[in-house]
Amino acid sequence: MNMNQRSGSIGIGAMIVFIGLILVAAVASTVIIQTVEDLQQDSERTGNDARRGLNDRVRVNSAYLTFDGAADCEATLFQHSGFAGWSATYPVGDYAGNDFLDPDNDGVNEAVSNDATTIKVDDGCEIIMYDGSDFSGWSARLGGGDHSLGDIRANSRPVNCGGGGDPCNDQISSIKVLGFELELVMQLAPGSYPIEAQDIIWSTTCTDGTSVLIDSEDIVHSGATLMDGTNTEGLENNFVSGEELDVGMVFKVEATLAQCSPVIGDKITLEIHVDGGASSYYYITVRTLDKGSDLMFN
Repeated sequence: MNMNQRSGSIGIGAMIVFIGLILVAAVASTVIIQTVEDLQQDSERTGNDARRGLNDRVRVNSAYLTFDGAADCEATLFQHSGFAGWSATYPVGDYAGNDFLDPDNDGVNEAVSNDATTIKVDDGCEIIMYDGSDFSGWSARLGGGDHSLGDIRANSRPVNCGGGGDPCNDQISSIKVLGFELELVMQLAPGSYPIEAQDIIWSTTCTDGTSVLIDSEDIVHSGATLMDGTNTEGLENNFVSGEELDVGMVFKVEATLAQCSPVIGDKITLEIHVDGGASSYYYITVRTLDKGSDLMFN
């Protein structure tokens, strides 16, 4: 092989190596660029998630106590101890006079004035019992549970009938059954992104002295509207899944409590959680059970 042939072979080999290096560099640069883009997108997603986790928050302005019959609960009055004898069942509402004697309005009296000894009250209900047949005389309030009226002074939530510490046995002539419900007035915190209604969840936590009780629901299933009773499209309707709430909107949420049946002095933990966002906590001391009271400030 002469010198010219050797030179040609070396030149072709060098060119092949050079082209190979260019191809490797091109592949490497493509991989690097793609990796950088993926990292940038992951960083943006992480940053957005972090911002939403911090900023997407709902605050509660007021928590009004309402007893409008929305709560699905009842109280049943019995003639004798051991929940025996005649019985009369009272859904949410006010019962005096003939309504007390015949709560289902079928023309047949189920109850007898001044003749009841025990009562069952559904969780989530409050009742007020009265001595007089027209909500007059002394009154006594009870929460959910099974109660013996003859032993009411020893109840964990004591009341005294007659003002002198007497038991309530055979002294009931009218009754009010109250479903414990809150109307929560809410709005998105400044800096929040738009939030879909079903992603906002409320929950309350309380205790009955022996166990922790929790009520929870998202605001779509609970029932929520803007303050004028409309949805985000201006229709007189509750929010539905997919409706977006923006900063500045003020809306009201119905929170019916089936587990918590607080009395004056109890403390309720209220949590408002945003799915994918932040949670807000409020600690409410129940200082009144008067309808229309704002438990956030009263």
